[in-house]
Amino acid sequence: MNTLRGLGACAVLAGIAYAVTKVATVDQLMLGVTVSVVAASLITYLGSVRRRRMDRRTANGRAR
Repeated sequence: MNTLRGLGACAVLAGIAYAVTKVATVDQLMLGVTVSVVAASLITYLGSVRRRRMDRRTANGRAR
């Protein structure tokens, strides 16, 4: 499992290096990173809300 984790870290670093060489300005790169982080956070939050509602329905509304 540690091998896969190390490979993932190397892939992330390679992706960053590739993005830095292809992006015209650092501002565009930071905008892309920021938008990606916000989108991932929003998707995670919406999934959490959906799961919480499902759990409450399963518990007949007794869970808070």
